[in-house]
Amino acid sequence: MKRNIRNSLRLIIAISFLLSLAGKSVAQVQGLSDFGIKDFSYGTSASAPTGQKPQSKLWFQDGIWWGILYNKTTSAFEIYSLDWSSQTWQSTGVLVDSRPRTSADVLWTGDQLFIASAMNPNLTVPDKKLYVKQFSYDAISKTYALFSYTELWGFAVESVVIDIDTTGTLWATFTDYDQSGVMSVFVAHTQGNQSNWTTPYVLPISGADNLAVDDISTLVAYNGKIGVLWSNQVTGDVNFAYHLDGAGDDATDWTINPAVSGLPNYADDHINIKSLNADSSGQLFAVIKTSLNDTTPLNLGQPLIVLLILDNNGSWSRKEVATVAENHTRPIVLIDTQNRQLYVFMTLQYSPQPNGAIYYKQIDLDDSGAQFPAGIGTPFIEFTTDTHINNASSTKQVLNGITDLVVIAGDDDSRYYFHNFMDLQDPEAPPPPPVFNLYLPIVVK
Repeated sequence: MKRNIRNSLRLIIAISFLLSLAGKSVAQVQGLSDFGIKDFSYGTSASAPTGQKPQSKLWFQDGIWWGILYNKTTSAFEIYSLDWSSQTWQSTGVLVDSRPRTSADVLWTGDQLFIASAMNPNLTVPDKKLYVKQFSYDAISKTYALFSYTELWGFAVESVVIDIDTTGTLWATFTDYDQSGVMSVFVAHTQGNQSNWTTPYVLPISGADNLAVDDISTLVAYNGKIGVLWSNQVTGDVNFAYHLDGAGDDATDWTINPAVSGLPNYADDHINIKSLNADSSGQLFAVIKTSLNDTTPLNLGQPLIVLLILDNNGSWSRKEVATVAENHTRPIVLIDTQNRQLYVFMTLQYSPQPNGAIYYKQIDLDDSGAQFPAGIGTPFIEFTTDTHINNASSTKQVLNGITDLVVIAGDDDSRYYFHNFMDLQDPEAPPPPPVFNLYLPIVVK
């Protein structure tokens, strides 16, 4: 049913779009059109509700896209579902966090939902704690219920990320000051059950301390390991360390494998990572922003957005996604394993402001020599009336023709949510006629 509704809707939009071309090139139409769907207002209490950079706000389950969005009526973050036929978000009324300035990371394990939420460290509020909450799912009522929650850390942090390893152990990472007052990478994990967490500890590996105040970390489960990626703007490195599932917490249980080292100004606090298990194209794909846009003299040809690839031999390589001249920021990476495509979504900055619109570029996952196209990319969420769109977010999950692709963003000037979707090729469907290979967004005004 979902597929039939979506295909009919897409056909109507495609016909309308093609009739509107009237001799114009696609590039001309794109330059004059709005892209995506303007959703609802999140009001003035929340700020950047689709941030932070390493986090995921969406997940796909039971044929439905779900998300953590802020409801200004109830003054709380709640679980929302996306009605595919109308492309509208609907609140389930399930409370996630009543604190309006928190940032959340979502993990769907296949039968349980985990949400870690942290408070903005720049605010003075009564409750600054970092919580991890577990929700159960009822497939009949298609809703979630709080099962348990844990106070993981008693202080505000910029960003927290969670994932689960092959033993069923949950992991979390964030950066904060250690007992010596040094900014460091912290990790923690469950033990015994999924609501019993270890006390967070500083990652016992070289380069995991003495960070800059805005450095952040992320983690990912892959091929029987947990990997932690973090920026170190003091040394200029983007570091990575991994831990075998089931191993202990000592320094000998962690192995360092720097992702970027010895390249000045490559580190910045913009990182996002995804994994592929037993895939010929590689194990990990991380997208980062460099600090090469802050150098003097400025070199417009230097890489600003970079894709890092950990191959199956454990070696890192790099691909340039966008240059300093193209002026992007806050990238995320998504992978369509069925159609073998890798996407990087990022904010195109309308200089001099650090936001503007969401654009994307893509490459063939199986072509090791593939390079991202030059230029600013393809518009995905862009509105002439809302010019401060920022913070693209989506899911940790890999994508295919069943899930399709959804990205959300927000505009802290107009205070509205936005999203757009991409109809990926179905497993059973034949290729569509060439005229419909063009991705055509829905615009709701």
